[in-house]
Amino acid sequence: MAIIDARALPDASLLEADLVIIGGGLAGITLAKELAGGALKVVVLESGGREMEPETQALYAGACVQKADGNKDRPLDAYPIQSRVRALGGSGHVWGGKCGPLDPADFAERAWIPYSGWPVSRETMQPYYDRACDLLEIDRFPLERPNAADPNLQPLALDAKDGFFPAPRVFSRISGRANRLAFDRFRTTFAEAPNIDVYLYANVVRIRRERNTISGLDIACLDGKRHTAKAKRYVLATGGIENVRLLLASDNLGNRHDLVGRFFQGHLTYSNDSDTQREGSAFAASRAGPLDLYAPAARYGDHCVIGAGIAAQKRMKTGNFTATLFRANFSNADPAVAAETQTISKASAQLDKGQARSNLLGFFAMTEHFPNPDSRITLDPDHKDALGMPRIRLNWVHGRKDYADLEKTIGGLANALGASGEGRLCWSLRPDELLASSNASRHHMGTTRMHDDPKKGVVDANGRLHEADNLYVAGSSVFPTSGIVNPTLTILALTIRLADHLKSAKKAA
Repeated sequence: MAIIDARALPDASLLEADLVIIGGGLAGITLAKELAGGALKVVVLESGGREMEPETQALYAGACVQKADGNKDRPLDAYPIQSRVRALGGSGHVWGGKCGPLDPADFAERAWIPYSGWPVSRETMQPYYDRACDLLEIDRFPLERPNAADPNLQPLALDAKDGFFPAPRVFSRISGRANRLAFDRFRTTFAEAPNIDVYLYANVVRIRRERNTISGLDIACLDGKRHTAKAKRYVLATGGIENVRLLLASDNLGNRHDLVGRFFQGHLTYSNDSDTQREGSAFAASRAGPLDLYAPAARYGDHCVIGAGIAAQKRMKTGNFTATLFRANFSNADPAVAAETQTISKASAQLDKGQARSNLLGFFAMTEHFPNPDSRITLDPDHKDALGMPRIRLNWVHGRKDYADLEKTIGGLANALGASGEGRLCWSLRPDELLASSNASRHHMGTTRMHDDPKKGVVDANGRLHEADNLYVAGSSVFPTSGIVNPTLTILALTIRLADHLKSAKKAA
């Protein structure tokens, strides 16, 4: 029906609905879109306004430190603010639009990876991925990718037994960075439905519970006004960090087994952009022709990354991994070092293909961040925000297996490329400098993990909190494992699945 400024309401207003969605980011908006025009009266509570504002964004401030075995700790206190957006549309304001589904291996229970396995399968998720693609106006991702006819889009001829494959990545225009008009329509037009109300500047600071039932929400505005919201059911969709913060600040809600906030997972990219002693990370392709399938001319063009499928992971006892190739100008400050890299590239082309020309590309690696109970979010009772909410502390931990598997998989890919005659990898990072050389993504996963057993997960397969019969959690915080792709498409697919569950529960009632 409308987008309403909660600051304009009379103080102590009561907002009532069949369903209250806490959070107006991509998950909350997708859920509201799926329910728009239906029988449920829906209220969406968004902390921010239509755009980012410093006072609201400051509510995200907290502390963060990254840790990895054999590496120096890296403080990242700016990360809790810089990696998120507190406004209608959430981090969609800064999301680049990259999309891809999780691989079948990501859903599987892998005996060599503790805490792996989802209570849903990749096949079960396919129809929800299809609908999420339609919502984002991109082509669907079939379980089996068809071969392209274009000779410039042919995959590397790697032995299938090695288990590496081309994993597709596409870009949606429904993004604040890609197409502002399309993004603005996406995040506002759903509120025109007669059963939807969106309240801006409405910060939920407490979830109230009576036994196993959520009885209401306390809402605070930065101008001092306070409101309440009541509904039959609630969905928490404030992101992988803030979901934890609100649950813990609400008398440790959902944390009977000390799982809320644990298993934080975030994606890092690893590369060496070169220095005066070493050339950067590079792929010396033996074929002279274009590799447009992997490295298109357009920076944000649809492409494939080299992925490690379940066969590769099982063979090496490693996790998921991708190598992203890109067109690069290798102009090292040390001409001798650059010349050596070019010599390696030409030599591989001569040896593998019997040709003088080669194709030198840059690449960066991403590796699955394994579920780790010591990687966690806790509250800092000594530091509170302007609304009196305790700030968060993120202890972002990579265990020994994370980096051991990164090194092992890069070696496995290098062997597969060489054995197939497709090229050579140049990788010059030492294990003790991996953390310092990495770049952190804005992906926050795993902190309210999904599992059928309440002793092993915070929510069930439908996203319902094990400790409350009418509270659900949406977003990447429910991911049991992180995979190795931007989580947005999977967030939307899981949210669409949740919408179907809520609608079917309404009909059953």
